[in-house]
Amino acid sequence: MQRFSTINILIYTCSFTCINLINSPRRAFGFRRLLLSLSMLVLSSRMHKCRIYSLLFLFVLVLGFYEVLCSRPAYQHIHFQASGGSHEPLDCKKAFAGKGKPSYGGRAHTGLVHPYGPCLLKGGLAQQHRNMNGLAAEILHNDEERIKAFFLRNRLAHDAERSLATSNEASALTQTFSGISYGVGNFIAEVGIGTPVRNFLLVLDTGSDLAWTQCTPCETATSCYNQTRPLFDPVSSSSYTAIPCQAGCGACSTDGLCLYETTYGDNSSTQGNLAYETFTIGSATIQNYIFGCGRANQGIFGSVDGFLGLGWDAVGMASQSVSFFKGVFAYCLPNVLLSTTSTGFIEFGIGVNTSESASSPYTSMIKNTLYPSFYFVWLKGISVGGTPLSLISISPTPPTSTDEGGTLIDSGTVITRLPEADYITFRNSFIAGSSNIAIVTPPADFLLDTCFQFNNDTSIPVISLQFDGFEFSLPAENIVYPLDLSSNTVCLAFAPTTVTSLQNLIIVGNYQTQGYLLTFDTVSAKMGIHATKAC
Repeated sequence: MQRFSTINILIYTCSFTCINLINSPRRAFGFRRLLLSLSMLVLSSRMHKCRIYSLLFLFVLVLGFYEVLCSRPAYQHIHFQASGGSHEPLDCKKAFAGKGKPSYGGRAHTGLVHPYGPCLLKGGLAQQHRNMNGLAAEILHNDEERIKAFFLRNRLAHDAERSLATSNEASALTQTFSGISYGVGNFIAEVGIGTPVRNFLLVLDTGSDLAWTQCTPCETATSCYNQTRPLFDPVSSSSYTAIPCQAGCGACSTDGLCLYETTYGDNSSTQGNLAYETFTIGSATIQNYIFGCGRANQGIFGSVDGFLGLGWDAVGMASQSVSFFKGVFAYCLPNVLLSTTSTGFIEFGIGVNTSESASSPYTSMIKNTLYPSFYFVWLKGISVGGTPLSLISISPTPPTSTDEGGTLIDSGTVITRLPEADYITFRNSFIAGSSNIAIVTPPADFLLDTCFQFNNDTSIPVISLQFDGFEFSLPAENIVYPLDLSSNTVCLAFAPTTVTSLQNLIIVGNYQTQGYLLTFDTVSAKMGIHATKAC
């Protein structure tokens, strides 16, 4: 019998381990890696006969282990806690200020909280023991209302656009007088308005442009909804200047003021007069900011005081503050379904050349003329478990500004939407690639259709979004939506778009990016996602 040296035994052991790793059904390292490991066995058996075999073997051994250890896994386990959130008290003052959150060199830094968290009263969530099933259903219902408004917005927005002259006669801003926006957003920031400054809670939304808050006096005793803080009083602010009726105003009041009106997808609405005012975010002050002074407002705005639009159009924050923040902002959104005490942050004028942000890859943004407020990018592909999908809505060529389809990044949409045919392909691939899941029937009228129970042996495929310039791989908590964690029940956090006119449109919702820092540079027209979680 041939005698083996210690090195031979070690080689056999390593080779056998490599083959077991490669053949594991949840690893899927590929046929090329299998061949490499088989080569190790053959070569190791001949090492004692020829020195060149030894050298060749060492090369293959190193290459094989590199392939096994450095390749990204195609599958992952679900690690949600049994409870839907932390019960530790939250310091709301620090949360709104963004204290304890990382800063990336911007000129303004402030916190973000979710309207369903304990710092706000919407839905009675001052009690942190809210039933997670009901919370999940309510969030998804509002999300679907937002999506339904896309079709209406697409048909009405362009007819409603008006040119509004600013105090600088050399420039003009586009203002929607009677448009349809996209529904109530999901994250709240504390923003200072007026001189002396007073803080208001405003919804931040990349799908809206105009900033507004409720103003006194309201048109009637019932024309303004109840909010926690006192309404903004223009008389008490020395920096408030109403914009007079002039060429470009969509409508004018009887006392000669320029009016605005915005209706949201859930039939909530705001209307009033446009004005210039001083806005304060963090430590930064922006003068002569155009905003809406709401005199008649109704709907499900909860306890928030108004909106701050982050859209790309002319009255959005990025455009109005370009001289202050260079058109750059970044945010990290928390996941309220995992912890009602989690908070995020938003930063304006982020230092894009700092080491943290410079290390992040970027993709180009496209300003779509049909949806000028939104941030479109080129999504080149989606893979499930390492396998690229064949999707009809994915364009093989870069999109243009006039395309009716494409991919947009939207902080106000929760769940990522795929055209219906592509969603079916995606969903089937996800189910086929999962192991040890028990499919369950979702609640009636529930947005998500693929729900299942998981256990310690459950694994789901990694989902990767291939943007032009970088790839973003989603962890499990950004792939599945917790429905009832007491019974380990979750749902695939993607949904089909059923509106016929939107069948070429992909909407990347905030649930897929929660916890990550997204950077938007509107001047250089690029968007980036940091590779590690930031909040």
